[in-house]
Amino acid sequence: MNQPKHLDEHLTSWIRKRKKGGLPFLKIQHPMQNPSNNAGDMLCFSLLGDALALGPHWIYDQDEIHAKLGRVTSLHDPIARYHQGKSAGDLTHYGDQTLLLLRSIAKDGRFDLSHFAARWRAFWEDPKTISYRDGATRKTLEHLQSGLSPERAGSDSHDIGGAVRIGPLFLLSWPNDNALIEAVRNETAFTHSQEQVVESAEFFCRVILALRSGATIPEALDSVKNAKTWSALPAKWFEDAHASAKSDASDSAALKTHGLSCNTDGAFQGNCHLLLRYPDDPTTALIENATAGGDSAARGLILGLVYGAKFSPIILPADWLSPWKAHDEVIALIQTVSANANAVSASCP
Repeated sequence: MNQPKHLDEHLTSWIRKRKKGGLPFLKIQHPMQNPSNNAGDMLCFSLLGDALALGPHWIYDQDEIHAKLGRVTSLHDPIARYHQGKSAGDLTHYGDQTLLLLRSIAKDGRFDLSHFAARWRAFWEDPKTISYRDGATRKTLEHLQSGLSPERAGSDSHDIGGAVRIGPLFLLSWPNDNALIEAVRNETAFTHSQEQVVESAEFFCRVILALRSGATIPEALDSVKNAKTWSALPAKWFEDAHASAKSDASDSAALKTHGLSCNTDGAFQGNCHLLLRYPDDPTTALIENATAGGDSAARGLILGLVYGAKFSPIILPADWLSPWKAHDEVIALIQTVSANANAVSASCP
């Protein structure tokens, strides 16, 4: 993959015009000729999926979500107590960590796990940080503070949240797909060492690579499922996702049946369900994901990445962008990475 010298101008232009209300709600498929050209789109899509989910995140009572927010079609203040100090337009703790990775890559011009781990640790040890410290974060931080290396610091959490930060890695130039996949696995294992989580990150990375080669979303999911033997991703997960996507069940009901918790077993199927049911409708998929509740932010980051590999964020509603507080920094950091014509993947353990 060849790294472009600068961010596509259409993305920066879209950001400016949508903020001013100058663009209509259009549905335009992003061109797929150059796989690197849409890396910025993917990251913006992913972070918007997180921001949309902040309001109902970790609310498992779907009736409560419906009563307080209705169908989640815009950014909201968080209902749950876990996100105290945050408001509409903020990112969840998953999005915050994705932004940390982006900052680290922009600073170094490459992915360096030790540098990222040091910045990650400093972020969580800063008393001014307003971001939820989940179980995997607390355990990984404890391991680092005890002297374990980043390669050995990962928690034993099965939460899919460890697999959702990978978006910034697609901005870099890699010698081949296997090098990117290795980086995705290492970055995920830093906080989540369970193979189920690491394989989930690899799976969706491979799906994105297939999409960038021209596959449809259903084609990409099926081809990646069959591309290798997945030791930690049961075949039944794919079968259940296909079945629910074809069923008459509402998305909220289907995702509740799969499992709304942070666990990879449930979140993985929920994401595949939405991708299979709405292969050409990212907006509806992200809205249905947020409305279903539970760990919607982790699911939303992955959904956004996958859709961003196929579509331009110009198709998303304008009122998602205006309150998004991180957009200026995100765009500036993407431009910093993209402007470095010599950006390299560099030393992944």
